[in-house]
Amino acid sequence: MSDILYLLLGFLGFLGLFYGGNVLVKGTVQTANVLNIPAHLIAITIVALGTSAPELVVSINAVLKGSPDLAWGNVVGSNIANLLLVIGGASLYITLRDDSKSLRLDIFWMILSTIILFIFGYFFRSLNPIFGFIFILTLFTILIIMTFNAEKNEHDYDLIYTKSFFSPLTIGLCLTFGGIIVVLISSEILISSAIKMSMSFGIEQSLIGVTIVALGTSLPEISASVAAARNGHTDIAIGNVLGSNLFNSLGILGASSIASYPKNLETPLSFVNYDLPIMLLATLILGGYLFYFKRVERIFGPLLIILYMLYISFNFIYK
Repeated sequence: MSDILYLLLGFLGFLGLFYGGNVLVKGTVQTANVLNIPAHLIAITIVALGTSAPELVVSINAVLKGSPDLAWGNVVGSNIANLLLVIGGASLYITLRDDSKSLRLDIFWMILSTIILFIFGYFFRSLNPIFGFIFILTLFTILIIMTFNAEKNEHDYDLIYTKSFFSPLTIGLCLTFGGIIVVLISSEILISSAIKMSMSFGIEQSLIGVTIVALGTSLPEISASVAAARNGHTDIAIGNVLGSNLFNSLGILGASSIASYPKNLETPLSFVNYDLPIMLLATLILGGYLFYFKRVERIFGPLLIILYMLYISFNFIYK
């Protein structure tokens, strides 16, 4: 293929992310309204699980192909990208605010899962497949607790496509899952075209890995959260990040350790000294701020994005 064709594919990928993100947000809002539950709950469960699918596929494939370092890097790097890049990008449009009664409990679960990941990665330097199975059971337990503790919907959202052969709930669910599928396909098209173009220009694969590939698996979260912020549904933007980090820390890393059976999922030394401490620090600071203030002001948007770019730069320089 020519560079022009890769460029066109990349442009189509961007359009797909924009369109899919908006459809996903509309479906989430409609489903939440019909079920009389907060959109925050759907964002932190269904949407977060759907947008975390690329991390799951990449991590398990990496382990099965004998590259456990990529699995750790994908999970830890995605957690950092969600906190700095996704929250930062979404807060460029509007102050992110979430007044859900369950927000602080959800933040607690996200911070707890990150601390558990840090303990196994930093102190034990590996994750046993048995503990990986426990990680997944813990994740499902937390999701059940979240569901039962969810309050009734306090927002009066308008239903869309109410006059239709299908019920409003069916339409909402179809838009939600359809939006997730469009976002995932579009992100794959965009990252593939970006890699091909970068290689054709002679850019080193190591640089591609720490930039395009690392950002690629976070594109679904970016698309969903930015679309939610642009449409004023900031609770969805925040819930998507909290849920994605929860899934990454317990679900994806747990599944990756099971895939590594009978071996343990060893932690790369470079992650012990650099990435894991940064992930924990970003989680405690930003999570603590959200826990106390329940918002992220627009002024923090550029700052968070700059911090992420610095993280990527130092990652490439010192590794």
